[in-house]
Amino acid sequence: MRYLLIFIFLFVLCQKLNSQSTEGSIPMTPIKDLRLRPVKVIVPEKYKGIISDNLTVNLPEGYKAQIFYTGGLQKPRFFTWSPDSILHITDMNSGKILALPDFNRDRVADTAIVVAENVNAHSIEFYNGDIYAALTDRVLRLSDENKDGYFEKRSVFISDVGGPGSAGGHVTRTIVFDRINNKIYLSIGSRCNVCKEEKVVPDREPRRAVIEQYNIDGTGRRIFATGVRNAVGMTLNPLTNQLWANNNGSDWQGNDIPPEWIDIVRDGGFYGYPIAHSYQMYFPNYNFNNDYKGLLPITAFDSSLVRSMKMPASLVQAHSAPMGIEFSNNSFDKEFQNGIFVAYRGSWNRSPATGYKIVFLGLDDFSDTTANYVADFVSGFLTDSISGSHWARPVGLETDNKGNLYLGSDAVTTFVMVIYKETTSSTGSNYIKEEPQITVYPIPAKDFISINLTNVPDKTDNDVSVAIYDLLGRNLFETQGSNFVSEMKIDIGNIPIGFYQMIIRIGNNKINKPIIINK
Repeated sequence: MRYLLIFIFLFVLCQKLNSQSTEGSIPMTPIKDLRLRPVKVIVPEKYKGIISDNLTVNLPEGYKAQIFYTGGLQKPRFFTWSPDSILHITDMNSGKILALPDFNRDRVADTAIVVAENVNAHSIEFYNGDIYAALTDRVLRLSDENKDGYFEKRSVFISDVGGPGSAGGHVTRTIVFDRINNKIYLSIGSRCNVCKEEKVVPDREPRRAVIEQYNIDGTGRRIFATGVRNAVGMTLNPLTNQLWANNNGSDWQGNDIPPEWIDIVRDGGFYGYPIAHSYQMYFPNYNFNNDYKGLLPITAFDSSLVRSMKMPASLVQAHSAPMGIEFSNNSFDKEFQNGIFVAYRGSWNRSPATGYKIVFLGLDDFSDTTANYVADFVSGFLTDSISGSHWARPVGLETDNKGNLYLGSDAVTTFVMVIYKETTSSTGSNYIKEEPQITVYPIPAKDFISINLTNVPDKTDNDVSVAIYDLLGRNLFETQGSNFVSEMKIDIGNIPIGFYQMIIRIGNNKINKPIIINK
């Protein structure tokens, strides 16, 4: 019996030691080198003098970087596309939500239109024509009742987000709409670095360090996942519709612990915070400071939670501060069609500094649950890792179906940048010229709008007519057919501000042009 007890003791001890984390035992995602090269950032003429035209980033071969929008942004965070394919961005500190149309597809925002104010949101989504804005303690529903492009009506859609004292600690909230299952997901970060009071315990529902799920109408709040310290980035897998997220790990355990994770968020899943990290690993030093000391003792219930942790899809460099997360699509180069883009805002207490870049996680396909590698896709914002000197901090990410990757910086230099690979083949180009060629200007327009027509065949045989419709399809303006002229000027003084469709008919040709009226 004595030897049996000794054997059991040694077995339990070995199991405990094997569960403790050491740097060498962490299953980090392999790193791939894409051989990035320095590329000068293209600054359109309209932004020269607002942002330096001597900036460089590092990109894969053949890729370019261009400023899509800059000027007056205070703290731009996350993007979303409107139903009419206009990029919208939250400017969290100014309380504005901006529309950034690019109707001529030249990768430069035509203008910036304020569509909502006094909304200090980090994350927004469109649903059924309304904007849903995630603030620290509530979610607002913004409506544009008169369809003029400004969302003047607001109501509280979800209240009491994060419970009492919701403003402490991590204050950003990210919202995702699952239109297939009619659900909403909301991430709510922790109140502090590591908090004993945020340990998951029986018979107490946590309100922080969680991802919540709601019905599509904002009812039915329930905890979807726990132990999630701060999932800033969340998105749905375009194939499986599973929720994916990234996480900002805790501080004061050294340069490389804990790694940041990117993973599927599973219903009922526990992701480690505040007692563990990575894959079923405890922190190596609970006596480092009072934050970690306060987590002791590790209880049997704590241990059961840690044993339930799944291997993450990816573990990447600690203190990278992952933000926006976006799945790629087949409009990108073949090498980047199956994977995930993630923005790293960058470290604040690591030496040398890390992050300040966009990475790509390579997958076999979108059913894959483990990243094959992580690779730098856009770097160069961090100019000196020893001093931590940097000229931008990437946060927001968005893709389109033309192979463009949009990224935003919320500090030092604030901007929206577009990364793209320009094609030279006429058949492979993302931007195919329309025949006839039509230029509508200015955008936005005020009292008059001009139309320039070129490359029109058989000019003398074609009549020209112009009509303007609002987003509900109502006809607001129409000219009668007239003989062809290459330049037309139309009085729009009686049309209110907003987004419209202009339909130009030249003989048997019919061309649609989105326009903005902003007075």
